[in-house]
Amino acid sequence: MAYQMLDHGQYVEFRLHGLVLGVDLPGPEWYRRIVVCGRLLLDATDVERVEADILWMAGFARSVQLLGPFRTAVVAPSPVVFGTFRQALAYRGDLPHPAPVEFFRARELAVAWLLEPGDSAAG
Repeated sequence: MAYQMLDHGQYVEFRLHGLVLGVDLPGPEWYRRIVVCGRLLLDATDVERVEADILWMAGFARSVQLLGPFRTAVVAPSPVVFGTFRQALAYRGDLPHPAPVEFFRARELAVAWLLEPGDSAAG
């Protein structure tokens, strides 16, 4: 799975490219950074297709969100990718703390929502 992790200061970006298989994930230092800043942008604009198992994706999302609360904005212009990521979220299950997630088709709207003042899940 091709991806880039980018630290934008106010939020961390997990940018996916090409084929999403569900392997080769970022290390724990990135997960800690996400929890510290309280905001994650998951940008799937350049995803061609998703072949990762939905339940694996849901388990991964849950394991990261159990580390601490943070907001997540998901950008997925493709209807198929958008629906796949929403389906994975549905299987994530309940969390012991609030973990707001919103889905967007346009990156600008996602970043604006993510950066709304006073709305970081971590602080």
